[in-house]
Amino acid sequence: MALARQFGAELIALHVADDDRPEELIAAECRSAEAALREHLAAARAEGLAPQPVITTSAGDPFKVISDEADRVEADLIVVGAHRKRLLGDVFTGTTIERVMRLGSRPVLMVNRDGEKPYRQVLAAVDLSEASAHALRTARAIGLLDPAHAAAVHGFIPLGEGMMYYANVDQKRIEEHVAISASEARSALGGFLRDNGFTDMADVLFVEKGGPYEAIEIGVSKFRPDLLVIGTRGHSGVKRILLGSVADQVLRQIDTDILAVPPRRKPPSG
Repeated sequence: MALARQFGAELIALHVADDDRPEELIAAECRSAEAALREHLAAARAEGLAPQPVITTSAGDPFKVISDEADRVEADLIVVGAHRKRLLGDVFTGTTIERVMRLGSRPVLMVNRDGEKPYRQVLAAVDLSEASAHALRTARAIGLLDPAHAAAVHGFIPLGEGMMYYANVDQKRIEEHVAISASEARSALGGFLRDNGFTDMADVLFVEKGGPYEAIEIGVSKFRPDLLVIGTRGHSGVKRILLGSVADQVLRQIDTDILAVPPRRKPPSG
């Protein structure tokens, strides 16, 4: 509702009921859900917004229903709650939310925090790929990223560092090697941002030694953003998304709100 107020956007509140039960139970849940949604949305109506409650059913695949409904209404953004405080929170986060991201082609905002404070401090995880560039452009286009108030985080692994320790190379030389690698990574990150039209972001860079998740975790700790932006890499089948297998770690362990942007949809061939 806060985003709808901020951007004058149309708000659709979707509840998916499991239809693998007796009809009377399904009907009762749908009535209860609609009443609850209307009660929650009453304040928005009082402010002049016109939110639409939508109740639908699914035979065990809520992620597909969510994606299909988003496509039907041509949604700019799918917003989901983390459900982390529930007993089955990790199950929900690791299935429905991840599958919505993997299956769909629309950005997904996972809300972890309480309150309606606007997103002022935004951190973008950048791996120098087209997926990262697309995530930045999308976040800016929907109004959730102002480059003048955003930062980027990037992880790097110094090539050969392990072999240098193995060969008993002097610690000072190893540290110099790591420092050179960090400088090169910082230069590459700044160049990537400038080349993609995000020059302002090149002023605040977190270049951290380690893998993608380790770098994101450190960047979040240092910058304390209101929102983390990540680009996902869609795969078919059961393969993971987002920088290899980092998605589950980010979704489950990072406490800030997370905007996950899937790759640009390819036009149909033929």
